[in-house]
Amino acid sequence: MWFEKPLSQNRQNWELYPLRTVGPLDFGMSPNEVASALGSNVGLQSNGASILARFRELGITAYYSDRTDMSLVAVAVDPLSGPQVTFGGEGLTGRPPSELDPWIDRMADLGHELLFTSNGQPSFRDLGILLHLRPNGDRAYSRPIFLGGRWADMDWDALPIG
Repeated sequence: MWFEKPLSQNRQNWELYPLRTVGPLDFGMSPNEVASALGSNVGLQSNGASILARFRELGITAYYSDRTDMSLVAVAVDPLSGPQVTFGGEGLTGRPPSELDPWIDRMADLGHELLFTSNGQPSFRDLGILLHLRPNGDRAYSRPIFLGGRWADMDWDALPIG
């Protein structure tokens, strides 16, 4: 991408309750419950490693544990168009790394274990927060991924999240 797309000015505001809920979504929900909570019908897809549903107009990708259980285990939020998800008094969506650094330090000072994935992405396993970065023109913005259910206990470098 050689140009910068604008950040959405019409974001919804969601609150994170770690390992339990992200906005209107509860970890463990079925695909139908997720679609109903988001007010949208979206078909399930497979990327070969996971089952997911993309709610493009909302900037949300929902990931499900597997074909037999089909419970919500991860929510990825688009940095440009997804809702602003807040935790610990800080918005986590669509932020440049320099703006999130003080919040990351504060969470670590509060005793949350700061870990880094093999590609350098910060995460807090006990909060189910993984902060990916997505390029946008010459900048990068946070694309938070929130985990619950079975995936919160997995090796996060092995998660089938794109």
